[in-house]
Amino acid sequence: MLKKSIEKAVSNNVLRSERDMERDQYRNPVATLDFFGVQPNMTVAELGPSSGWYTRILAPLTVENGKYIALNNSPTPGERYERGMQWRETFIEHKSGMFGHNASARFIGQTVPFAAPNSVDTVLIIRGMHGQIGRGDVNGLLAEVLETLKPGGVLGIVQHREREDFDTDPKETMRGYVKQSYIVDLVKKAGFELAATSEINANKKDPADWENGVWALQAGKPIAEKDQKFREIGESDRMTLKFVKPVK
Repeated sequence: MLKKSIEKAVSNNVLRSERDMERDQYRNPVATLDFFGVQPNMTVAELGPSSGWYTRILAPLTVENGKYIALNNSPTPGERYERGMQWRETFIEHKSGMFGHNASARFIGQTVPFAAPNSVDTVLIIRGMHGQIGRGDVNGLLAEVLETLKPGGVLGIVQHREREDFDTDPKETMRGYVKQSYIVDLVKKAGFELAATSEINANKKDPADWENGVWALQAGKPIAEKDQKFREIGESDRMTLKFVKPVK
């Protein structure tokens, strides 16, 4: 029954464009959200909604009985505050009302946590850990997520997967790929338990050795506009990791 709710939010959803849906074959949203245990009555926080690809699924999924929180990094020194609020302008105050009255946009990494302690069911970081590592305070972010999650709550991570045989610095994130072993170790040291891993979003066609990193795959383009070899490859090889906050 719960999986059917996710299926409905993915396939029977007027908010999603054709371009959104052509990526389903690579991003596997039904299987991914089901793996993380996302349910319609949960409080779900999404770090870095970007253009809103997952947002347009999570919004109708949680609008009636749950709550959606858009999380954004606090503006860095010199960065315009307005830029950091773009998610609120784009999504939360959207005239479609797709979020309901309980949705909110928050900054992460401030003196006050983005939510009350032990109040959030799930935090999702989809294709964004490389950016968090590159910002330099990923440990502070993970500490805040750990504090706000309920005991047993889930941190779900989908990330472009670096090859384990590559001698790369994980903090040099211009490639967009990060080793799975590095992320598992990083998140476990932050106090989480690794509950499960999945190959839902794996792609053996991606050699992950592009000189320009993951962006060489042209994921931002419609499939019809990609170079032929990148149409055949699809999108990046990705790890899918389910961590939980320990129940004491």
